Amino acid sequence: MTASTGTTYTRKSAKCMGPYTVSAQDPSLYLSAVEFSDIPEMVRILNINKDVYNGSALFQYPYLESHAQDRIQKAHDTVTAIGINTHWAMRATPEGPLIGWAHLHFDHYNDKHPQPVHPVTGELLTVADIGYWLSPEHTGKGLAARVGRFLVEEIALKDMGCDIVRAVSYTENWPSRKVAERAGMELELERKSILIPKLGYTMANFQDPWAKHHAWRNHALFTRRTRIGTMFPGLGIATVAFAAYLGYEYVTAPKETHHHGHSAEGHDHH
Repeated sequence: MTASTGTTYTRKSAKCMGPYTVSAQDPSLYLSAVEFSDIPEMVRILNINKDVYNGSALFQYPYLESHAQDRIQKAHDTVTAIGINTHWAMRATPEGPLIGWAHLHFDHYNDKHPQPVHPVTGELLTVADIGYWLSPEHTGKGLAARVGRFLVEEIALKDMGCDIVRAVSYTENWPSRKVAERAGMELELERKSILIPKLGYTMANFQDPWAKHHAWRNHALFTRRTRIGTMFPGLGIATVAFAAYLGYEYVTAPKETHHHGHSAEGHDHH
């Protein structure tokens, strides 16, 4: 999903800015676009402990004001470029301070990894990845799971028209995995490999579905589709219900590295 060539968008004209009411009941929860005024609270929260740092590959600790400035600037640049807000602050009131973060990234493709298409109609499929993290001061209330489900169902699928929504967590990040499951996503792939310096894990970048067996080492991949078809586990190959339009993709990944079923989810993994 991209903007028209040469078009520059403003925050007033952009879609999906919010505020969204995730829940008006106690505890209330809202999503609205991240702003530079969120920087002080973001820095404070991300220095309370190392939970978010340990659960992601791209966060720093200590977390500095410059880190937050850069991340929010990129969020604003996305709005200007495509006219769609893809980064939100979780808030306890519509205009309250940031208590967490949620984002959505549209997948980008190239000649080596072309955009997936429906296997019968040939229609291009819109794929997005989501991520989220929550202040340790607000965990244990089910807020992350509520945001995850809202982000998938109301924003990604309904507002943005995505065909496939994915989330990725480190395999041992059980709180994050539980969030994905409670957001209505299904576990597609779980894999471990060798380590990276920061966490002792191997970081794997996104690969297209037919190459999943080369990717996501030490990650659990969760997926939500506009329609989830019947699995066919007994065909001698790994099978995945592929997308919105009642199609299926057959992935020739080894069975031992491709697990179907539910498992728990996660916070921001990017």
